[in-house]
Amino acid sequence: MRDYQKLYFQHYYTMTPEGVETEVSRRECFAPPEEPTPDCSFVQRWWYDQEAGYAVRLPRSPLGEKLGKRNAADRKKQERTVISDAKHTDIELDKPINYSDDGSEVFTELEDETADVYAICEDQAQLDALLDVLNTLSAEDRELWELMISKAKKQEIADCFHISLDGVRYREKRLKGILGSDPVLKTFYTDN
Repeated sequence: MRDYQKLYFQHYYTMTPEGVETEVSRRECFAPPEEPTPDCSFVQRWWYDQEAGYAVRLPRSPLGEKLGKRNAADRKKQERTVISDAKHTDIELDKPINYSDDGSEVFTELEDETADVYAICEDQAQLDALLDVLNTLSAEDRELWELMISKAKKQEIADCFHISLDGVRYREKRLKGILGSDPVLKTFYTDN
């Protein structure tokens, strides 16, 4: 089973034998467990909830024993399910799974559920606007832009254009002014 104490959680708690939780530091939550004694034979257990982002140091009591064992069983079942699903998924993405009526190959299409479609569209619109502005620049300005985004040193740029360092600073400032004055690009960088 995975070592859940190596994972990051947003919140850490300790629970009293009465079931009251108190937020504590990660160090306090995952402090080394005490050895079972004749007075308290229960081992130290924890409750982990990755989705909710918290871990709880359970009390060494019947409550802690019950909750800890139930959480461990749930986590073990989830791990087995993931392993089983992975074993039974024999889909090869680059091979056709069937053929359509017209004889063309049909492939498996997997949706990326983590993709932020709005952010992708906004990034594409921003890139299109930037490319439109860059296409209006002169060849020298486009070359300067390429050197700037490749983080070339000012001396390299000066040598390339046969100008002084002050000339490089002036041209960079002028180019940034051109890009910053474009009304479409401004919409992406101003706060609404």
